Amino acid sequence: MVIDQWSYALAAFTGPLFVLSKRLVFLALIDLLAMIAIVGGAIFGLTVTVHLFGSSLEGMLLMLITVVGAIALNSIVAVRLVCHGYLQRGWRLGY
Repeated sequence: MVIDQWSYALAAFTGPLFVLSKRLVFLALIDLLAMIAIVGGAIFGLTVTVHLFGSSLEGMLLMLITVVGAIALNSIVAVRLVCHGYLQRGWRLGY
C-alpha cells in the first residue's frame, strides 16, 4: 500500500470516505467527527474574520487562508488515520 501526495489530494475532499475506502470503518467514524470539528472551526474562523475585517483585502486573505487551512487539515487527519490503521493491522512504514 502506498500513501502519497495523491492520497492527500483525495483525502482533502472526501475525508471519511477516503478512510472508509481503505476498509477502516471505526477510523472513518473518528474522521467524520474530526471533519465536523474542522468545519465548525472553519465556520467560526470565517465568522470572526468577517466580523473583524469585513470585505477588506486583509479579510479576504484571511478567509482564503482559513478555507485552505481547513481543507489541508482535513487531508492530514484522514491520511494520518489511514496510516495509523495500517500500522494497527501489522503493516510497517518504509519504502
